[in-house]
Amino acid sequence: MRGRAAMNNPMTWSLPLFRAFGVQVKVHVLYIVITVSLVLRAAYMKDSYVSLGDVFLFTVPVLFLSILFHEFGHIFGGRAVGGEGDEILMWPLGGLALVDVPREWRAHTVMVLSGPAVNLIIAVLAAAVLAGSGFFPTANPFDGPYISPMKNYKDGRVYTSEYGLRLYEQGSSVPTAGTEGDKRYGKPEDMKALAEAHPELERAVAPLWLVWVNRIFWLNWVLLLFNMLVPAYPMDAAQTLQGLVWWRTDYRTGLRVACLCGYGTGVILLIAGFAFNESMVVGLSLFCLFESWRRLFALNNEGGEFGYDFSGGYSTLEGDDPPAKRPRKAGFFKRWLQARAARRLKQEHEQRTKDDARMDELLDKIARKEPLTSEEKRFMQRVSERYRK
Repeated sequence: MRGRAAMNNPMTWSLPLFRAFGVQVKVHVLYIVITVSLVLRAAYMKDSYVSLGDVFLFTVPVLFLSILFHEFGHIFGGRAVGGEGDEILMWPLGGLALVDVPREWRAHTVMVLSGPAVNLIIAVLAAAVLAGSGFFPTANPFDGPYISPMKNYKDGRVYTSEYGLRLYEQGSSVPTAGTEGDKRYGKPEDMKALAEAHPELERAVAPLWLVWVNRIFWLNWVLLLFNMLVPAYPMDAAQTLQGLVWWRTDYRTGLRVACLCGYGTGVILLIAGFAFNESMVVGLSLFCLFESWRRLFALNNEGGEFGYDFSGGYSTLEGDDPPAKRPRKAGFFKRWLQARAARRLKQEHEQRTKDDARMDELLDKIARKEPLTSEEKRFMQRVSERYRK
């Protein structure tokens, strides 16, 4: 019966990957299916100019790690405010970190913002590397990651990956209009042939490693904007809105306002998905609508059939007044000091036990009127001094 119930719940269709920092990381079966579909769609759709290798590297390891680090941010943010988090589920619409924090708006908001903060840190580090090499990162989320246009602030030119084409006259920073060098993109071999057809012009191509640094920046920048500018569950913007309203009113009002905002956002995304024929946007909008309805339904029906609604785990037992806060967990440095002190006490206890045993042996030796060596006399004097203190 238990196995059948697990199969009936789509959220349990996941595979364990690894455990790190006390967190079990799982991947949902649908995440694998959709990732494979995205790779094949991008690589083999009509007029595609991106190689399968680049699509795979960007869609699988880079995207996976960026989302995973985001979720670990939620875990560590929750632990920092006295909460617990021990599982991350990578699933079709991103990641879900199972975190339980004290029922208080500040703890809730810190946990929520810790995820986007990780993407911000990664983006800042990538931007610093690009800036140190003379480039501005691609901050426009609509530019796309594969062409990766990056302006060099030293010579004023815009450099691209091998999929783009920027042609300049000798010593010029203005793209040549005659060859449409500011608009061309396509397969690397086609772009190379177009550049070779104009040997009098210079092509601006960025080094491959800088292109990938820019792609990492772009992805984390887009994840940050997406999570903080789409106010619908389960995105972080809606949960941040909930925390802010909770701060000024109470928990129930904060959740209700965020859910109603999620309804409006979900409808807008649904219209945009159908208008631009984007199935992923349609799926996201439907999920946002469902999540907003589910949370609002649980809030309005807390009594349920048996007195409480357990659909979201024990953390759904919430009211206007928060319960007593959990004791704040010690930080990493404090825990290290405590462990060090415990080891020192253990070592002192073991040494004292050895000294006591040897002291008994020397006392027996004195009782037998056997002479003591100089080292044994110093030992007895040291131990006696310790006892006197």
